[in-house]
Amino acid sequence: MDTIGDLYDDLIRKDTSFPDSKYFYGAIAKTYGDAVDLAFQLPRLDINEVRMEKLKTILRGFHKKLGILTPKVEEHLEMIQDGVVIAGQQATIFGGSGIIGNKIATAVKISDISKKKEKPLVPVFLINTHDGIQSEITTIHLMNNQSANSKAIHLSDLVEGVAANTIKTDNYNWLNENLDIIRNIFSEFKTSLEKTEYKLYSEKVEHLLTFLRETYRTSKTIEDWIALIWGIQSNIINDWGVIYIPSSNPEIRKMTAESFIPFLRNRNEYIDEFNQATNRIAELNLRPTTARKESDYSPFFYECPNDGFRVTFSCSEDNNDVVFQGKCPLDKEEYSIKVNKDDIDLSDYATNLSPRLDTNQAQLQTILPTYIRVSGPGEINYNAQVIPAVRKIGINYPLYVKYNRIHYNTPWIEKISKDPSLESHTLFSSEFFKTLGVLSRARRKDEKEELHNASNLLSEKLISKITLLKSISEEPTNPISKYKSWQFGMYDEFHQWQEVSWPWFVMASISGIGDYLASYYRYYSKDSLVGGIGYINTRL
Repeated sequence: MDTIGDLYDDLIRKDTSFPDSKYFYGAIAKTYGDAVDLAFQLPRLDINEVRMEKLKTILRGFHKKLGILTPKVEEHLEMIQDGVVIAGQQATIFGGSGIIGNKIATAVKISDISKKKEKPLVPVFLINTHDGIQSEITTIHLMNNQSANSKAIHLSDLVEGVAANTIKTDNYNWLNENLDIIRNIFSEFKTSLEKTEYKLYSEKVEHLLTFLRETYRTSKTIEDWIALIWGIQSNIINDWGVIYIPSSNPEIRKMTAESFIPFLRNRNEYIDEFNQATNRIAELNLRPTTARKESDYSPFFYECPNDGFRVTFSCSEDNNDVVFQGKCPLDKEEYSIKVNKDDIDLSDYATNLSPRLDTNQAQLQTILPTYIRVSGPGEINYNAQVIPAVRKIGINYPLYVKYNRIHYNTPWIEKISKDPSLESHTLFSSEFFKTLGVLSRARRKDEKEELHNASNLLSEKLISKITLLKSISEEPTNPISKYKSWQFGMYDEFHQWQEVSWPWFVMASISGIGDYLASYYRYYSKDSLVGGIGYINTRL
């Protein structure tokens, strides 16, 4: 056991004791149906009616501009004041990794469960473009038919640390060159297919490439591109009515600037409780995800008006004044903000203020009554430090609900699994496929106990193989190394999750874009256990 997220998982999967769970998380749902019930035991969040109508107008315009304003989106916009279930992710080139599709489908499934329980929560996805430019945003990795090594595609000539909302989508030469690279990579894997499958596979790949090209051409910024890639799939192809939130919209920033006020008025209390939570995690012999807060902590970054660089502020207090100071490393401009705790007004700076990781959800709470946040392992770990601290300063956070980490099948994985040298290393066996069958049947027939047993058994099988394969080191061209890379995303020592390592369109090249999100959606039910590891046997 390494992180507090392991305790979160074990409480759900093994029913183990977690005495401090209420302190760190408030409540932990065992199933997605339970999550809806627990969410409506949380304090109600009332959003100012004028502000809510303004938000609806902004979002209606954003979706209409991109052509993803469907009747279902309109219906959901009229319901958001009653509550939302939210997911979010950094804006990454080509739409990012598979976890985004998984998060969206999980949020929609929870929304549908809530509607059946007559406690409707609207599905919302936050497009995070306020983070600074970094490799996770400007790079994707693709599988390599010849070895375990990945093939990276970069959006180069960007300055690290500048806000991602500055990325334009007007480099058509870059786009076309890299679409050709993606086409060639997928073509190399045709040798794993039966000849009768060539045509269908090629059509699906070309469909994806056309989709990526046209969504890029129709957009102006990376924010638009991400909204189109996922909005078309969720709202046009599937008619789910997912509402997309552009995190860097200037008008939204103006409305959410007041979210920082509790952090400024109660800065020391927040820092102390964050550090107390960090200490309590360490006392459990677990590794805190992030470091303690220092006395110069600021709850926001300041985007330089000249170049968009996210300036880190140092904060100090002078009697009843809070003073922020920072310097942009690009244009060398120095910035300073001074506010009085008794009369905090950030409106003059609002469009340049962007939240930190720990204040992002608090910012959203000022415009969206959020009761469930769909989260990955990192968010579950990190927010165990944040939730006690925001509670201390009077902010109500949502229920954090973990999606299942999903692995999937492809023809090249299936082919290499038949290599005799991999017999004891691959997932595939009659027992493995029997477990998938039991899981599917239990989900379909609402057999809760059988579903939980099969889900836990599947997780154990996957974890067992991951542990085994991590202990094996071979040359990149060795079949074991290629299997590790293709099936589990282990193209280096730092990666072990297929849907994190590879972009979303790898799985979609097999399922087809029309069934991609739906494949994730079908995996979940009201009785599905929160978190864990699952598998989708994707077929052409």
